[in-house]
Amino acid sequence: MRGEHQEEAVPLTGIGMMTSVGFGAYPACAALRAGIVRMVELDASQKAAGHPDWKPPLVGSPMKGLTDGYFGLGRWTRMAVDALRDLMVNARLSGAELEQSGIFLGLPAGTWSSSPERHQQFATRIAQWLQLPGLQSCIRFYPEGHASALKALQEAVAQIHQGRLTRAVIGGVDSLVDQERLASLLTGGRLKTDENPVGLIPGEASAFFLVESPRHARRRKAEVLAWLEAARIAHEPVSPASKQPCNGLGLGQAVSATLTGLADHGAATGLIICDLNGELYRAEEFSKMAPRSLHRLQQSWRLWHPADCIGDTGAASAAISVCVGARALARGYARTDGVLVCASSDEGLRGSMYLRSARKEAVRS
Repeated sequence: MRGEHQEEAVPLTGIGMMTSVGFGAYPACAALRAGIVRMVELDASQKAAGHPDWKPPLVGSPMKGLTDGYFGLGRWTRMAVDALRDLMVNARLSGAELEQSGIFLGLPAGTWSSSPERHQQFATRIAQWLQLPGLQSCIRFYPEGHASALKALQEAVAQIHQGRLTRAVIGGVDSLVDQERLASLLTGGRLKTDENPVGLIPGEASAFFLVESPRHARRRKAEVLAWLEAARIAHEPVSPASKQPCNGLGLGQAVSATLTGLADHGAATGLIICDLNGELYRAEEFSKMAPRSLHRLQQSWRLWHPADCIGDTGAASAAISVCVGARALARGYARTDGVLVCASSDEGLRGSMYLRSARKEAVRS
């Protein structure tokens, strides 16, 4: 099925996640499949700084029981470390093997996440909490929002094809329920409230997935959850802050490039997973992209957006979509052999990639 594009496909052999509906990739994917929602009124410690007199309740999807009592860098480290531990268990990856992998981590744009000094502190903490000192030098950060993991994926796959890496861990971590982020979203009129029914519900999550060279995956007899193909990125000049309608050109370019990069042009795609979050901007963008870029699809397709259950998870959202798609293909409930994943960052980055089922190959072998 991969045909002439076989050289572009890499096996996805493990997933790890921490979300408000499941502490672990497998329970989280099961909960998302079942439509379980964990959205609550945010408590006093999570109210938006600078808005002490805000009367209507702010609703969000924090990871109760995991991030309670953690703030700032400590909160982010807790989320990232627990998701990495989950990945190691699910992928049967030892600490020594993780230290020999490239770690590509997506973060939100702006604030401390774009500071090299803070990157160093974050990497140091992750290595310390995992007790893997060699990991610190393996982590590379991509502070570019929702689609950052897809940009990181494109670069990681390129390094695997060049022989510079045998395996890479790609992921994202973000929290939109901390005070600073809430204040910014509230000031910008982007939160869903009684006065703004088309806004987003803030969430938090971390997610990682493992990709390897085909030879390395065979050598260690890794289970292939899905084949990953044609990761592409583009740029959209119209931002949500501009208050202008988005015509979907940037997202359309990324999606079209992914489908063009497939031997079958994605004709059998039956599922699309994206980061729609309740905001009008994203809905307009997707609706204008679809007829322009998805006309080659030869069957009806379904649309999943995990934010329905866990809120907007920012820079973790693309990695979550990849994990959800891979798990759905591996378990068979995707009801298709092809899944398209796409994401849009507020700052303009657009990303797209394709997951193809490995179940048929498993049956033949």
